[in-house]
Amino acid sequence: MIKAAGVIFICLLTGCQSVGSKIADLPSVGFDPVMSNKSESYTDGKVTFLIESSGTDVWLLAKNGTKEFIELSDLNLAGSRCTYSSRGKLLLTPGSVSLFTVPTVGLLGLCYDNTDQLTFINNAFTKVSQKSSDGPTLPLLFSIRYEFPGSGETNTTLVTQSLSLAFLEQEQS
Repeated sequence: MIKAAGVIFICLLTGCQSVGSKIADLPSVGFDPVMSNKSESYTDGKVTFLIESSGTDVWLLAKNGTKEFIELSDLNLAGSRCTYSSRGKLLLTPGSVSLFTVPTVGLLGLCYDNTDQLTFINNAFTKVSQKSSDGPTLPLLFSIRYEFPGSGETNTTLVTQSLSLAFLEQEQS
């Protein structure tokens, strides 16, 4: 009985990996996020990150709703085979929304294994989604760290999300 419980516990423990640990296990390709746009925002005390897409372009939308500067580091976008990892650090001004260009869907597709790459080949990409949609999807793992460099304490926050790359299923003729 104890052995069976131990085996079940080990299976559950190894099967439940966090987004951060999955990303840490993958080899990385370095990239430099490029700031495309920046505008002022109201201060609500929140820091928000969104991954958005249009066509095959992908962006990171970062909102600093605090009254302090924040420093971004370790931006990761991961597939099943590798991760794109940002080099260096980015500084966001207080009360601002910044838009950063990150690797395109085509480049992200290189970070998937051969089976997953068939989804890219056989289906049209539609969007990056917070949740799975009806058509074919592939998981996209996202993580980023941020800290408030001006504060006396060094408190680093890790934000992780499991997103989906959604595709339109092509009709077979």
